[in-house]
Amino acid sequence: MTTEPTTTEPTNTEPTNTEPMNTEPMTGEPAPEAPRPNPASPVLFARVDESPITVDECTHAVGDATAGAVVSFAGVVRNHDEDRGVTWLRYSAHPSAQAVLDEVAREVAAAHPGCRIAAAHRVGDLGIGDVALACAVASAHRAEAFAACAALVDEIKARVPIWKEQGFTDGSTEWVAALG
Repeated sequence: MTTEPTTTEPTNTEPTNTEPMNTEPMTGEPAPEAPRPNPASPVLFARVDESPITVDECTHAVGDATAGAVVSFAGVVRNHDEDRGVTWLRYSAHPSAQAVLDEVAREVAAAHPGCRIAAAHRVGDLGIGDVALACAVASAHRAEAFAACAALVDEIKARVPIWKEQGFTDGSTEWVAALG
């Protein structure tokens, strides 16, 4: 997975597009309806599910007129693990994974007042290049947004009970704990 967050700072004060984003998967099937976030909550969404995810979905959720910075992270399935070629990944989640992700997002928001947070971790079968973890944090200033996004990713990796099985080019497989 990539580990470098990116930032986008608005260059003007024009309002951003507030139309809902098209979240239909490429199969043509409608995407599951996301729960409506509480606009007063700093956590716009935190979810663990099988639906495809994008960083744009997260950045769109957190951005608003108060955000001077939006920092995002995409954990992407890569084609190797150390010296071995990887062809696929399968993420599995413990039944408590959603509750733990909710808790992590709330704790990071509490530790970084003024930040707005969105995070999604995908489970199920993923291919090379698919996004497994997407996060975004908006804040009035970039330093706080970077710090909160880094803390969010680190805490998700350390605490949310999600494991991955990876398939290698030689036909072998290996389970890897995403914790720690």
